[in-house]
Amino acid sequence: MRVRKSILKELKGSERGMSYAEIAAGPGKGIRPAQVRETLSQLVRSGQVTEHPPGHFSALASRYELTGRLSVNPRGYGFVSSPSGDVYVAGRDMHGAMHRDLVAVRLFQRTHGMGQAGEVLRVEERANDRIVGRFDKQGRMAIVTPTDRRVQGDVFVGRAGFGGAVTGQIVVVKITQFAGPGTAAQGVVEEVLGLDTDPGVDVEIVIREHGLRTEFSQAIDAAAAAIPDVIGPIGPERTDLRDLLTVTIDPVDARDFDDAISVEPREGGGWRLWVHIADVSHYVEWGDLIDEEAVQRATSVYLVDRVLPMLPQRLSNGICSLNPGVDRFTMTAEFDLDATGAPLSYRLYPSVICSDHRLDYDAVDHMLQTDSGWPDAPSKRLLRSFKACSAALGRRRVDRGGLDFESVEAKVWLDPEGKPLSVTLHERSVATNMIEEAMIAANEVVARHMRDHEAPMVYRIHEDPAPDALAAIAPVLKEFDYPVKDIGSATPRTFQKLIAYAAKRPERLLMNSLLLRALKRARYVDYLDKHFGLASDAYCHFTSPIRRYPDLIVHRLLKAQLAGTLDVGAVAAMVGELDWLADHSSQMEREADAAEKDSVKVKLTELMAQRVGEVFDGIISGVTTQGAYVQLDNTAEGFVHVSRMQDDYYEFDAERFLLRGSRSGRNRRLGEQVRVKITDAIISDRRIEMEFV
Repeated sequence: MRVRKSILKELKGSERGMSYAEIAAGPGKGIRPAQVRETLSQLVRSGQVTEHPPGHFSALASRYELTGRLSVNPRGYGFVSSPSGDVYVAGRDMHGAMHRDLVAVRLFQRTHGMGQAGEVLRVEERANDRIVGRFDKQGRMAIVTPTDRRVQGDVFVGRAGFGGAVTGQIVVVKITQFAGPGTAAQGVVEEVLGLDTDPGVDVEIVIREHGLRTEFSQAIDAAAAAIPDVIGPIGPERTDLRDLLTVTIDPVDARDFDDAISVEPREGGGWRLWVHIADVSHYVEWGDLIDEEAVQRATSVYLVDRVLPMLPQRLSNGICSLNPGVDRFTMTAEFDLDATGAPLSYRLYPSVICSDHRLDYDAVDHMLQTDSGWPDAPSKRLLRSFKACSAALGRRRVDRGGLDFESVEAKVWLDPEGKPLSVTLHERSVATNMIEEAMIAANEVVARHMRDHEAPMVYRIHEDPAPDALAAIAPVLKEFDYPVKDIGSATPRTFQKLIAYAAKRPERLLMNSLLLRALKRARYVDYLDKHFGLASDAYCHFTSPIRRYPDLIVHRLLKAQLAGTLDVGAVAAMVGELDWLADHSSQMEREADAAEKDSVKVKLTELMAQRVGEVFDGIISGVTTQGAYVQLDNTAEGFVHVSRMQDDYYEFDAERFLLRGSRSGRNRRLGEQVRVKITDAIISDRRIEMEFV
């Protein structure tokens, strides 16, 4: 407590703030560095101190002020994510702040239906200095209207900044002056993408809206080319597992393979499970050129027509990928499990493997269902043991309260020019569950190991759902007569009961989606907390270092902990950056998820534009004062405006989340199965319009 008060007092007396080194040499002098870092992290999480830029700390003016990233909803309002919780900000209270800006927020004494509310006091850091939008020449000026509805306000461009653009084209404009009180944003055209109907422009818009990086520099390509495409000498710290039967199981179109599996039955029951993960940290060190770019990207992005990898392909598809028949360096989590899936013991160590088979989910499902198509007899034994082992792990996870949401993923197939041809739907299968359970088990054993050794760490946490979010779905559950009395005090087991109840009902996927949206997003942090969705007391991401930066961090920390070198060299320098690295990775994960969904949505809209006038089955997925959202079987979602509901005059019943016909009393409610006609599909807006039939 004395250290906390001393640091806070010193920060409040400093107008410019203080660096970590200054704090350590001042109020933190004589205190263990780990305690100083933890105290600063606690002050940041409490909202009393802000860290910006990374490693520089300032005291906030009052307890009613905090800083965080602003995330704007297309409907105009937003939330500021901060260590002490999310703050709702109405559109009128943003005061010129834009999506993803780092802002200081003043908290209101009152709350809002969305929870704690506030207003933006100032922008600490601009996230968007470039905007993608539609160019409209108006005399000597032009207006660029953002295509991203999360970005509020137009950008004005003078004639000298047209950059050759003509009305109707999609452009990237660099902002030279941000909007302020009574003034509009100004900028110059930096790039002309073309008309929104030109091939490929639709996905290019998505890429630029989300600020994704698409190319590696020549220097990074050269650095990647300098890395050998075969492993080097095998050091004494590595366990040689090349004679152990090992397989990878991934989607059929996967190109990079992070993880591989080995399984053997144990005498007396149970299994020995090995989870081998690509040792990317052997090739990408903290602070090197490739790492600096990986930090910025923080994740690979899987768009509808391409992958934007976190690492250069020479690494992600080459020396780091666990391709069959080649030696690869790995980090292995090996553990013994009893017949119930309970862990008996574990080992974590650097290793070298040689994958025997590259299998895919569809093929493994076919083998297990038909008892045919096995690569060989040993692989058959491995896969059967793995199925039994993963089933035991899954039962144990569910028994403690872990959640299994049902969902459907749409895969849009494109022709060589990017035109959508068809959609296939993918649900969870036996094979995907097998891999998922093994990965969860490995992530947990690593997190608990680091926790028990009190080592610095980046954890994956999932906080309890907010009472306001739970209260918002209570009327829906009541309307559907679901067996829950008090959703406000819901535990993981409450959600389990609701998911099980929905399983055999027509609205099962809708209800799973509504329940999932009521939960908070999981995120990365540098402190230990629980994971609500997995009902886990310690969890991390360890199993995908090729495509997720937090996993790469965890590998470095784990290797250093095992070697006793956490306090020396590059890893020691990285430890001081864990707070902002975790926060940045969470932000980039959200951006990547949104970009992936937007890229699928634009192609689904384009596909349905080819079907205007046709009739489809669907389910009402949302109801508002303006009308009803309808999701088709192929996951495309459209909107039926109340003006197109010709059979009656419909009014919105907010308490029951339905539209009620004023004359007939007919209801249009969530989960109702309906038939709709596609009346229009506006590709540039990713909007499908429908009417009931």
